[in-house]
Amino acid sequence: MDPVSIGLLVAIGAGAAAAASRWRRSRQQLPPREPPPPSSRRPRTPPPTSEHRVGDVLLHMGEEYWLAGELCLTRDGSPTLRLYAAPERGKDRWLAFPREGSSAYVLRADDTLLAMGWPGTEIPHQGTVLRPAEQGPCAIIPSGEVEQRWEGVGRYAVYRAMEHVAVVVEQSTQRLALTGKAIPRRLLEKLG
Repeated sequence: MDPVSIGLLVAIGAGAAAAASRWRRSRQQLPPREPPPPSSRRPRTPPPTSEHRVGDVLLHMGEEYWLAGELCLTRDGSPTLRLYAAPERGKDRWLAFPREGSSAYVLRADDTLLAMGWPGTEIPHQGTVLRPAEQGPCAIIPSGEVEQRWEGVGRYAVYRAMEHVAVVVEQSTQRLALTGKAIPRRLLEKLG
């Protein structure tokens, strides 16, 4: 016999042996597997919810932020960015909590950014250039003491450079333009 024929016979024989072995194993009665002990099972955790609500008072660097209202920006059925209005006499302040969970944004209304229109690929701000970190269409769900005119579909963009951040939310003819700093969430203390 030539080497090619021998190789074919070996390949066919190996395939037949594997099929026969599988058939024999499937005919044997295997004892049912027991579930793992309860201590090794992973506990089921509910889906994450927002740790902050309208009406909460947060403290950061000696300043109190009363969360008076919320704009929840939702994409694909889950909150992408939660913007909380934290008004103070004469100041339009906001706190934002992005989906990622480790940072928060302390923001103020920025008239210069508002006058700029919808930002393009970069925003010059305080000697730095902010670049887009996240943007796209979103559903805007207002609650608390924010204007209900925001309800509906809009778009948003988050721009960052190190700790500097800008958030722009737009819906038809209205626009909210905010700039500020990103801080670790653990630096916000909940009062009460």
